[in-house]
Amino acid sequence: MAALHVERSGCGEPFLLLHGAAGSSDTYGWLPDLGRAVVRIDFRGHGRSDRADSYLLGDYAEDALSVLREIGPAPVVGHSLGGVVAWTLAQRVPEQVTAIVLEDPPLYMGEPAEHARNPAIPHFGRLREAALRWQADGTPVEKAAAVLAAGDPDRRMAEDAHAARAFALLHLDVGVIDAIADGTALAATDVAAPVRAPALILAASLQPAFPPEHEERLARTHPAVVVRRVPDAAHVIHDHRAHREEYVRTLVERL
Repeated sequence: MAALHVERSGCGEPFLLLHGAAGSSDTYGWLPDLGRAVVRIDFRGHGRSDRADSYLLGDYAEDALSVLREIGPAPVVGHSLGGVVAWTLAQRVPEQVTAIVLEDPPLYMGEPAEHARNPAIPHFGRLREAALRWQADGTPVEKAAAVLAAGDPDRRMAEDAHAARAFALLHLDVGVIDAIADGTALAATDVAAPVRAPALILAASLQPAFPPEHEERLARTHPAVVVRRVPDAAHVIHDHRAHREEYVRTLVERL
């Protein structure tokens, strides 16, 4: 198993934070004290963790489970890929997961038909190109962050979000993106098995990975899951300046 980078801060009962594909635990570095211990990991192939030969849902679930076995049963919060991992853990090892909060999770994007029309795939291709170029050039984090910030002229994203994304791309194994692009990474997602832990989905409203039609499907199979769609929010809700306070309130409320 790849060696994982794990960080713990704060005091109190722990909860586990899981980042999205091509991200890292740095994406949560801005969080204030929530009155609980915050445990953040870098998935294999991401951030400060080792690279690996396989980047499938089961691999990431094993990464997160290895940490849960250390900290004990806990709530799990995940963005995008991390949300699908949290969902999967709640199904496979319910005794380890006391609650889940999923931020715009692509729960149905593992299905071939949904993957074929996934609007995020071209974006991942651009991230792959940037990661390879910046890594080959030895681009400093500050310079890469400035390039990302230039693509956000309205300053919708927090400044630290660009730095966190730049760091992630500079340390990413692009094999992670290859598994996303070819549809294998999420192919094992189970949208039928029950989830007994209290579950909340924070869904984006702008080009969401969990669009309204997926919300309707989930309501038919998992009616107890609460969905809260955030107006004027894109996929990385926790990085939007306008939505960070709401994100924090949600974590405090649910955890």
